[in-house]
Amino acid sequence: MTETADEFIDDDEINEAAFRFFKIRYVYPYQRLVIHNVLCAGGFYGEEGLSEVIRNQIVILPTGAGKSLCFMLPGVMIEKPVLMIFPLLSLMSDQERRILETGMTCAVLRGGQDKQSRETVYNGLKEGKIRFLISNPETLLVPDVGKAVSSIRFSHVVIDEAHTVSEWGDTFRAAYLRLGEILEGLDYDILTAFTATASDEIMERMKPLVFGNRQINLIYGNPDRVNIHYSVIRTDCKRAALLRLIGISRKPLIVFASSRKRVRELAAFIGEEEGGCDVRFYHAGLTVEEKKECEEWFFNSNDGILTATCAYGLGVDKQNIRTVIHYEPPPTIEAYLQESGRGGRDRLPARAYLLFSSDDRRRAAKISDPMLKRRRLAVTDYALSRVCRREFLTQKLNHKCESCSGCDVCDSKVVSWDFVGNFFSVYRFLSRILNSFEFERVLRGRDFPASDGISFGSLPVPEKKSEAVYDLAELLYKRKRRLNAKKFVFFLSDCIRILRKRIRLRGRRYLSK
Repeated sequence: MTETADEFIDDDEINEAAFRFFKIRYVYPYQRLVIHNVLCAGGFYGEEGLSEVIRNQIVILPTGAGKSLCFMLPGVMIEKPVLMIFPLLSLMSDQERRILETGMTCAVLRGGQDKQSRETVYNGLKEGKIRFLISNPETLLVPDVGKAVSSIRFSHVVIDEAHTVSEWGDTFRAAYLRLGEILEGLDYDILTAFTATASDEIMERMKPLVFGNRQINLIYGNPDRVNIHYSVIRTDCKRAALLRLIGISRKPLIVFASSRKRVRELAAFIGEEEGGCDVRFYHAGLTVEEKKECEEWFFNSNDGILTATCAYGLGVDKQNIRTVIHYEPPPTIEAYLQESGRGGRDRLPARAYLLFSSDDRRRAAKISDPMLKRRRLAVTDYALSRVCRREFLTQKLNHKCESCSGCDVCDSKVVSWDFVGNFFSVYRFLSRILNSFEFERVLRGRDFPASDGISFGSLPVPEKKSEAVYDLAELLYKRKRRLNAKKFVFFLSDCIRILRKRIRLRGRRYLSK
């Protein structure tokens, strides 16, 4: 027998529409509140609804909580189009895919489009053929685009991942600082800023940039993702720790790093060391075609490994990511919660790991900008704290954690992985296979002789393959500087002394002199 909405819905427009368009049986209370406000502002409930609604709202809901339904459902219930402003092309593409899968009409305005393509979009909006329009701040600041879009009446303007307005606007996305200028030129019924994470500092910076001095309705959900288990791994040999985590973790798996170069290197490193695994990288420098291919591959993969910058992290709706590893600390607590929240969007168990080293701590302390330094040091405090990880994260977002559903502190399983002892097995290995002339070449920064069959990243040390191998190669023969005998003696003696205390290999300082 065919299931219908009437079998379990009694005179409820929102639930009925949710089932009819999206096959969703239940709309959560916080979703209902957001949707109700949008419908009131759009005239769905007549004059009474118009009189009671506040036309600006901030919605803070955890990742995987059904945020998209809050603007997609009223978008199909009100005939005027919806404008959605996203920070990333990957997120724009993902949202476009999700809307088209429902059978709704959608168009995208992005950089690089020709005039004819954009005219087709404008005409489709004016004729009511396009229900959802997706764009980003940089495109909307183009004069011709801004003029065309300002002539259209939107029922709802959505700013997704609104925490990036201040986080990125203050660093590398200056267009976000002009978001108020963009919104001032638009004609709309209601404006909603969505985010999963926003501390008081982020909120106070974001509000004037988006809403000016207008009254705001704040809808706040619990930011805790109870199905995610949080852990911090303290190590100064991150590549070895990464390989160990990959070996014991469930997949699909994503590794976040801070730079394009790093994610490329990590993908190559994992591919070489974990022979046969399916691994790719993703960052903002890929072409549109490369991004689309990578997104589709990972979306359909059940055992893939993706190394990525934050260009992939926001809002991409892959439901079954089981493990999220941060190779480097993200710039803010908000960013960490957003990116770790890529895991377990299907509400099944997932794990989030942060690899943290003493170098990370020093780099955070050296940041000159006070605001950026304060945000980064909050992440450092998280990594070094011995209180419940979940309690620490939720308190930073002004929410009380009632109980912990899983973290390494509460499980009494906080670990530090020290691989530095393997340095000496590598040193002994090199001293055996190289004659004095060859060893001198190594110390002076030359490569190994090709005839030896030894290359960077593949020293054949039986059962000793670890970060120490790669550290040695990088420190000794990949450095573009000369090492005299005195510096090398200092280096080795310092290694021995520090090893006895089981802390990081500080002898590198001699190599930088």
